[in-house]
Amino acid sequence: MKYGFWILSLFIAVIWVYLMIVNFGNTINITLINQEVANLFNIAPVSLSMGAWLFILLIYFLGELELALFFLPALIQNKEKEGAYERRLEKTSVSNDESNAKVKVLENKIQVLEKALEDALKKNN
Repeated sequence: MKYGFWILSLFIAVIWVYLMIVNFGNTINITLINQEVANLFNIAPVSLSMGAWLFILLIYFLGELELALFFLPALIQNKEKEGAYERRLEKTSVSNDESNAKVKVLENKIQVLEKALEDALKKNN
């Protein structure tokens, strides 16, 4: 599935590059503030003229930035959950190690007491 997404992403990037190459000689006029808004705020209208390939490239990178910013909170939340899970797993592992050590100590004490009981019984007989 991961490779399918990579192939799809590569295909989309190739389409973007194709669009930039095809529109290399074209220009685009973009109006940022039109005449009505300029009259409303008593400012001059603003428009940009740029190459179509540059506009396509700009839109591509802005889309990538938007995607990253959109999923960044989810990524941070997943990393926090992963860290909490690792800490809990570590505590559980340490707890299990401590429990195993306690069991071994108790087993050793039982063996010592059994040996002492055997020795005491032998002396009394």
